[in-house]
Amino acid sequence: MSICLFGVNHKTADIAIRERFTVAESDYRSHIQETLSHPAIRAVVILSTCNRTEYYLSVSSVKAFEDFYENTFGRQDNRDVIYKMSGQAVVNHLFAVTAGIDSLVVGETQIQGQVKKAYETARQVRMDSALDKLFQMAFKAAKLVRSETEIGRNPVSVAHCAVQLGRQIFGDLQQQKLLVVGAGETSELVIRYLMNHQADTITLTNRTRSKAEKMARIFNTGVMPLADLNRRLGEFDLIFTATACPHHLITHAAAKQALVARKHRPMVMIDLSVPRDIDDSIKALDDVFLYAVDDLQKVITQNMSRRQNTVEEARRIIEAEATLFMQWQQRKKYHGLLKQYQHKVDHDKVGVLEKKQGDVDEMVLQKMEILAHQVSQKIAHPIMQGLRKVIESGNEEHIKLMAELLDLEIENDTRN
Repeated sequence: MSICLFGVNHKTADIAIRERFTVAESDYRSHIQETLSHPAIRAVVILSTCNRTEYYLSVSSVKAFEDFYENTFGRQDNRDVIYKMSGQAVVNHLFAVTAGIDSLVVGETQIQGQVKKAYETARQVRMDSALDKLFQMAFKAAKLVRSETEIGRNPVSVAHCAVQLGRQIFGDLQQQKLLVVGAGETSELVIRYLMNHQADTITLTNRTRSKAEKMARIFNTGVMPLADLNRRLGEFDLIFTATACPHHLITHAAAKQALVARKHRPMVMIDLSVPRDIDDSIKALDDVFLYAVDDLQKVITQNMSRRQNTVEEARRIIEAEATLFMQWQQRKKYHGLLKQYQHKVDHDKVGVLEKKQGDVDEMVLQKMEILAHQVSQKIAHPIMQGLRKVIESGNEEHIKLMAELLDLEIENDTRN
């Protein structure tokens, strides 16, 4: 059994490519079921956010994973942007992702909830012990990072950086008319950050009107029907979008019409969605300034420079926790080897005692049994500890050598 991964993220692919790989949360289950139709795949977790789309797989072997990968992406045009990993590289990567230190915005707060959602969905379909343990330990590592480093004390997010960008452009947000499209977690964060900066002319719109109205009551914002979005676009100076819509909500024609209505007063649009909510061709229009997730890099770099030491601390925690997982996996893989050695010790002890059964009385035999148990355990304990350490080291050659020295069979111990 092996744990493997393939995916794309903000480091390997720009947003135009990433949005082709995006899997909506509502489609997780069907994509998981499709992936599980491959006989070598025992379990899969799909994680798809604005930064990444990744498949975490428990497979019968690395060779089986390579075959699956070739069959899936062998003729893929964008294959060069897809990364793949196996073994400890997957463990380190997932722990870093869950802790928020592999995100576009280092230390962002949303990713842990997104990973939990992906994991819970996979559990509802099918899960095996290895992938289950991996994700449980990833959540533990993320919790340690947040409690033991500054990342948890000064949380940021893509929404935070988007509002920072808006402030850099406009300065005082109190004087601007603001529109937030979407009523999910990112939109809620955008509104919270806007209100922290005294923005008080905020309108909210969403495909499900009841969700928009509920959020509007909480934050005391205006509400607009989504059907009016393109018609009323020109009313707003700064627009944030964060939805899971698979197609553009704001079109080139609507932006052009909005500029006419505004007499070409500049307007700013910040699209936090993948796939994007706003037609990228709008960038060609004068007086419209369109930013997507990847365009937030300058703001992100400013935050990153202040967090570099914290990231190093986080990585040390992650490496330690990843080592614990690999040791667990090795113990699971070679659990039969440890049991086999203990059985061998017990068998040899019984064999010696059986030879003495006719030579001594029952009371002496009982004392011999107690003494034999104590002596055998005293001799076996350090050997068992040494075998356990060799197994946890992951060095297959040393494990095989130890098995030979102890006359143990390992062929059937690697199937778990």
